[in-house]
Amino acid sequence: MSEAARILALAHKDARGIARDRFLLWIALYPLVLVALLRLVLPWIPVEGMALYLTPVSAILAPSLVGILLGFSLIEEHEQKTWQLLRVLPLRERTLWGYLLGGAYVLALALSLACSALYGRAPTAPSRFLLMTATAALVAPALAVLLAAVARDKIQGLALGKILSAPSTAPLLAFFVPAAWHPLLAWSPWYGIYAGLLESFASPGQLASLGCPLRIPAPAWVVLAVPVGACGLTIFLSLRALRRRVG
Repeated sequence: MSEAARILALAHKDARGIARDRFLLWIALYPLVLVALLRLVLPWIPVEGMALYLTPVSAILAPSLVGILLGFSLIEEHEQKTWQLLRVLPLRERTLWGYLLGGAYVLALALSLACSALYGRAPTAPSRFLLMTATAALVAPALAVLLAAVARDKIQGLALGKILSAPSTAPLLAFFVPAAWHPLLAWSPWYGIYAGLLESFASPGQLASLGCPLRIPAPAWVVLAVPVGACGLTIFLSLRALRRRVG
């Protein structure tokens, strides 16, 4: 059996495990369900700009949930003492970790695009939308390996997941705190991602007319460096910890 066939077999096994676990399956479907509900409810909310402000949520909701989903799956394997099987799998170690990280990224990106399509608002700057969505998807593999490296069981994983979700509130806080505090919020990866996604759906003039408080305080590549750097460092350090635990 080729290595590609073994990867497909492993992917089938993982998909079947998620499908059999109602909790994990619900987490996987939750972004689509929530976006569908938002689309139904928003026309009944008489708040100017609300539909626009919630548009980025359709793209950034999935990565965090996918990261938690796959992180819990890895935690469960640790609880069941099946991680030792990684030593004898007929796959190179780099291939295995590449499969785990790549699978999380691809699943998060696919779900984000599906949620955005379901939300039904076309971006005015498609290339910027794709760039920011692709950047947001990096959160999924980073969160998955971080949960697996730190949490010893699902209870710890659930608590850690709540703690790690705190930076995602930065875009929301930007609507309530003074503009002088926004440079501090910009250190959250979600601030730049949210602002970039928002600008891909609306022109600066439209945002100014709504009184949008969000501002990107640096060139686009600097804003992207925050989430890319944070996710890259998290993946690097978490993988080192996981490899020591498995080995």
